[in-house]
Amino acid sequence: MPEIEARPVLPKMINELITTACPNPSDKQCATLYPTSRWRILEKLSEASVPVTQKDFNIGMHPAYVAGKYLCRRSGTEDIAFMRIYKQVPLSGTELDSSDDRKAQAWKSRDYVELSALKYFTANNFTTTPKLLGYHASTQEETDLVPGGYILYLVWEKVAGDPLDIQKFWNLSRGKRDVVRANLRKAYMDVLKVGYQPVPASPSKIILDMKTGAVKISGFRSAARIPPEMKWKDSYFVMFFLVLDSPKDDEYLPTMAKDVEFGEHGWRW
Repeated sequence: MPEIEARPVLPKMINELITTACPNPSDKQCATLYPTSRWRILEKLSEASVPVTQKDFNIGMHPAYVAGKYLCRRSGTEDIAFMRIYKQVPLSGTELDSSDDRKAQAWKSRDYVELSALKYFTANNFTTTPKLLGYHASTQEETDLVPGGYILYLVWEKVAGDPLDIQKFWNLSRGKRDVVRANLRKAYMDVLKVGYQPVPASPSKIILDMKTGAVKISGFRSAARIPPEMKWKDSYFVMFFLVLDSPKDDEYLPTMAKDVEFGEHGWRW
């Protein structure tokens, strides 16, 4: 079911505090990785809704939900992080139904690939993805959109760098472009080899530190589970616009470094 941009569902929540903690304190690894933390919301960054009709739900789709991304800070520190909030919303066309009818739609919990991926990367000390800093599963109050329906909060680190700017990349020297490509190859294969693939594959999934060329893969909200036997293909460079395979790409790149070279297939490196 496609996402749609609609009237905002989630509030801005500026200055609100959200607490995350290990759900099983007796699990020493969990308690160490996810200590109890309070996060103050600084800014709402985005929101996307995934509507589901009653007909869709009847044939096996998950309930409708909304996902919001926020910038936050760990209380008492200067640690900046991102927070995602997943919240069940009523099925399309039932938004104005009685609270009892909406309550009947409630799911107490739901698995999200973003949480499972970040938990895996963090527990296994990945250095090419952001770390999960905490999470908390809760349920909606009786006066909320779906009484008793789930709400999931997850917080991950804001790593050094910014989403890849293709124009800036193509103005780097060939040597620096090759460093970024090599780092992308390692980071992307780390993720593919354990069965996750960011979707869609866009430059925004690459967090690049322009000073060092370090690359991290982020953006697992819509990640796909894949067979973990994936092998590297240079077409992945094309997919992220780190190699150009068509003259049509030039319209997005008004300026370009002078040392661009043609390689196999006529691709530009």
